[in-house]
Amino acid sequence: MRFRSVAAVLLMVLLAACSPDYNWREVSLADGQVVAIFPDKPREQTKTLPFAGHDIPFTLSGTVLNDTVFAVGHAPLPPEVGQDAEQRTLMYRQIVQSFYGNFGLTPPEALPEPGTRFSIEGQGPKGLLRLEGVVWMHSGSVTEGLVTAPAGSFPQAQADEFLRAIKAPGG
Repeated sequence: MRFRSVAAVLLMVLLAACSPDYNWREVSLADGQVVAIFPDKPREQTKTLPFAGHDIPFTLSGTVLNDTVFAVGHAPLPPEVGQDAEQRTLMYRQIVQSFYGNFGLTPPEALPEPGTRFSIEGQGPKGLLRLEGVVWMHSGSVTEGLVTAPAGSFPQAQADEFLRAIKAPGG
């Protein structure tokens, strides 16, 4: 009888240890234009981004798990911006430079090309943070995928999985 109790306790401990924090789920965003996986149910928030005389609705879907933010942002581009390569380049630069600015850093002169993964480390409100992200520019939209966490506990494998799984126009 004692063996069964010990076996039952061991089984419960093993099951608890195997219980994943990351409950990945596929989510369709931006009316099906973007597909991503999130480690928990994402929340969505929309705000307006002013750019070149346009108010562009930008929707950010994200979740926080173990001090890590997993987020995907998407905005449709007005034709005047989307069809103009120079305007898209300016918008891309503005977006990527803002990530550096959020960390109080000066962006490098040479930014990564659109669709190329990048990382930034800088001071956040609670210490050193790491951001890994990708920004895709397309004639009809801009999409970004971001993972941010304390630098000392950055979940590299989960960040890789999250960013690799994003399917976006132009991505």
